Amino acid sequence: MSVRAAVLHSVLRPGQETAYETEHRVVPDELLTTLRGHGVRDWVIWRDGTDLLHLVDVDDYAALAAAIADDPANLRWQERMAAHVEGFTELDALPAPRRPHLVWSLRGQVADGATVAS
Repeated sequence: MSVRAAVLHSVLRPGQETAYETEHRVVPDELLTTLRGHGVRDWVIWRDGTDLLHLVDVDDYAALAAAIADDPANLRWQERMAAHVEGFTELDALPAPRRPHLVWSLRGQVADGATVAS
């Protein structure tokens, strides 16, 4: 099995930078459990202005997306994120670096032991 990291791009709705980052301070445990249960080793998000770059460490992103499409934890999270984000596009490669800053990392949250009620 080869390791494949998916690269995603999304754009924040105008004025949602702070709210988006606040939502990601601690992502609900139920969503972490769902992602990890479907093979996500890490999911890292960087923000540069209103552009978000996601690097998803998973063997098969398409399989992950299909598997969690109807998952209740994912649906609740997507509903929350819809107020902030205009959707995702999968990229073929990482774009040229600018000056993004780290918003969230699944591995980092788990390592820190941060939890939140689902």
